[in-house]
Amino acid sequence: MRLPAPRKYSATLRSGAQPGGKGIREKIEKARDPRHALARLSRYLFPFKASLISVCGLVVAYTLLGLIGPYLMGVAIDRFIAAKAPAGLAWIAFWMIIVYLLHNLFQAISEWVMADVSQRALKRLRGDLFSHMQTLPIGFFDGNPSGELMSRLTSDIEAINQAVSQNVTSLLAGVLSLVGILVAMFVLDVRLALASLLAVPIMFAFTGLVARYTRQGFRELQKNLGELNGIMEETISGQKAIKAFGRTESALAAFRRSNQDVYRAAVRANSFAFLLMPLTGVLGNFFVIVLAGFGGWLALQGLVSVGTIATFINYGQNFTSPLRQLANLYNSIQAALAGAERVFELIDAPSESDDAP
Repeated sequence: MRLPAPRKYSATLRSGAQPGGKGIREKIEKARDPRHALARLSRYLFPFKASLISVCGLVVAYTLLGLIGPYLMGVAIDRFIAAKAPAGLAWIAFWMIIVYLLHNLFQAISEWVMADVSQRALKRLRGDLFSHMQTLPIGFFDGNPSGELMSRLTSDIEAINQAVSQNVTSLLAGVLSLVGILVAMFVLDVRLALASLLAVPIMFAFTGLVARYTRQGFRELQKNLGELNGIMEETISGQKAIKAFGRTESALAAFRRSNQDVYRAAVRANSFAFLLMPLTGVLGNFFVIVLAGFGGWLALQGLVSVGTIATFINYGQNFTSPLRQLANLYNSIQAALAGAERVFELIDAPSESDDAP
């Protein structure tokens, strides 16, 4: 006697469902609006506005401090190293130490506050999700494996947690760093700043292209993980029946098929994601080479100082670093948005009271 094919979580949501009985899997495949998921997720963060404002203030502060350090280094080269003035150099070094200490302190505090906010917000999200599940009709649980539902309560929530607690401050700091560095570059020297902008469109175009494929890959991965969890839960809970009726091989075959689907989806998603860091690194190195070459030519003409070139190279490295960081954040952000879509789809499932005639 063969084990029946594992239940797909496309089972009809009974009365109260959309016409045609569209199930939860079909909703997942059609969920293609990360902005909507982000907007709904942000509602769980809004009650903690005071903490979020303090985080934003701290991020602005340590971002500005990060811009001051390279500028002080340029001042030290032009005014004190070239003039062989050790007293002034020691004074600049003292202030650079203070700047970087405050930078790291503000960064640590902002991450701690954001982690606290994210945990409180996710506590409410888990509570809303679990409470809503208690109102769902029995037919819903008949058509949707408990392993798939558990996946939304655990792995999808954890994907959101990773993005909110660890990456929100990094995302904000990265954007502010890019803007701040561009402003500082134009203030120091317009010619070098314009040369710096040559690499920016290439980086953003490449990052946007890869991000689109990465988002699709992580959405498919989350869906396949839900299917695998459903199969594992059903197999484990029905182990006695499987052994009693000799269905072990069929159960293994179903698991292997789903496990292979997860493997292929993970490879596709991460293949695009892992391309971002090395390729943006290559573009970043090219960016620094352009700055050094053009800046050196300007210095030979007596148009810029050596300290200004050093500051620009430092800014150039700091400019590509946020771009690489933002590119790397797409992994976590896309997984979180895919998880948020799945969580809110479950929250939006019609409750038993909605099914009443």
